[in-house]
Amino acid sequence: MDIVIVGNGIAGNAVASAIRKRDRQSNVTIVSKENFQEYDPCSLPYYVSGDVLREMVFRKSWEDYEREQVNLVLGEKVETIEPSRKTITTDKRTALKYDKLVLAQGGKAIVPPIKNVDMKGVMGCKLLGEADDLAAHKGKTAVVIGSGPIGIESAEALVKNGYQVYMVELLEWIMPMLFDERPARQLEEALNNYGIRVLTGEKVLSVTGDSEVSGVVTNKREIQCDAVVLATGVMPSMDIAKTAGIETARGIKVDERMMTSVEDIYACGDCVETVDAITGEPALYLLKHNAIEQAEVVARNCLGDICAYAGAWSFARVHYFDTHAVSIGQSSKAAGESADIEIIERELGEDYLRLILREGKLVGAQAIGKIANYAGILLGTMWRQDDLSKLRANWDKVLQVNYATPWPHRTVGRLMGLSTLGSGKDTRE
Repeated sequence: MDIVIVGNGIAGNAVASAIRKRDRQSNVTIVSKENFQEYDPCSLPYYVSGDVLREMVFRKSWEDYEREQVNLVLGEKVETIEPSRKTITTDKRTALKYDKLVLAQGGKAIVPPIKNVDMKGVMGCKLLGEADDLAAHKGKTAVVIGSGPIGIESAEALVKNGYQVYMVELLEWIMPMLFDERPARQLEEALNNYGIRVLTGEKVLSVTGDSEVSGVVTNKREIQCDAVVLATGVMPSMDIAKTAGIETARGIKVDERMMTSVEDIYACGDCVETVDAITGEPALYLLKHNAIEQAEVVARNCLGDICAYAGAWSFARVHYFDTHAVSIGQSSKAAGESADIEIIERELGEDYLRLILREGKLVGAQAIGKIANYAGILLGTMWRQDDLSKLRANWDKVLQVNYATPWPHRTVGRLMGLSTLGSGKDTRE
C-alpha cells in the first residue's frame, strides 16, 4: 500500500510514526515545501533569543526517517490532487500515486492588508526559515503586530536580544482568543513591566522605508523601528484540498474517522475543523496535542482499523519571563451570553482564576500564577462534566472523610471559593 502524507510537521510525522509501529510493509512518503527535518514551531522564539541552540528545535534527525523507512520529497509544494487517478502533483511536476492520502500541511500565516508588508525587515516566527532571519537580524527597535502566544514569545525573544519592543493589537485586549478582558489586562500589565509597550485597539496601516523597514504607521501614531514581526494569527491551509473537491468550512471538514468528504483522503492537524470534545460544537483548535491525537486516529484508519476521534480540546499555556498563565476550554465570549452562564473570579495576591460555568458545568478556565498549576484538575473536571452546582449544594458532604473521590472535588470546590484557599477576593457575575 502507498501512503502519501502532505506535510512534514508534527501531525504528518506523527501519522508516519504511528503507521510504522503497526506496519513495516507499506510505502510511506512525506512531501513538504520546506527542506528541513521535523522541528517544533513552539521552540522557535527560544532559538531566536539564544535560550536554545538551533539544533535543539528539531524533533527528528535524518537518521530517524531512514530508520522508520519514510521516503522524503522535500522542497516541493503539492499543487493538485486528482482523486479519480489517486495522484498528487507538486510545483516541480513530481507526480505521486497513493492508496491513502493524508493532508497534514498545517496552517498558513494570516497576512493583513498592510501597505509595504513585504518590505525587507518584515519577518515572522512561525517557520524555521523565518526564525533564522529573525535570529540573524541586528537592530534596536522592533514592532510586533499581533498579541497571540507567537507574538508574545517573539517579543520576549527580541527584548532578550536588546531590542526596544512595541506590540500592536487590533482588538481591545491581548490574546483575545484565549483570555477574557480582565485577565488579559493583567497579562498586558506584566508585558509593560518587562519593557514591552503594548498598544491595544490600534491598527497598523503601513510599513515605511525605502528599501528596508524604517517604521510603521498606525491609525494613532508613527513608530520608528528597524524590524517588524508579523504575528497576526494562523488559518488552516485548504488550497490543495479544494483542488480535489474536498468539503471545507473554517478548515478541512472530516468525519469521526478523520476522513475528508473524498474516500481514502484523510486530514489532521492545523488544517482541519473538528468538534469540541466537551461541547460537541464545531471547533478549530490549532494546537499540538490535538494534532498528535488526530494523527493516531488517521494512522489506524489508514491501516484498516475502525477508530473514532473523540474531539479536540482547547488547552494553551502562556509563559514569558516570570509570568505563567493557562487558558482551558472556551472564553466567556465563546461560551455565549445567557442566564445559564456563571463566571467565578478569584484573586489570591498576584494570582488570578476565572471559571466559566454553563448550566453548572465548567466550560472554560483562565488562570495566572500559581493557580495555573491546577490546570490538570480543572481540565479533568471539564472532561467529566462534573455538576458544580451540585458540588456547591452538597459541599458539606464533600468535606466528609468517606466522600467518594474527595480530592479532586474538594480541590475544585476550594478553587471556586467554597472553602478557604488562602486569603483573597471571591466575586461572581
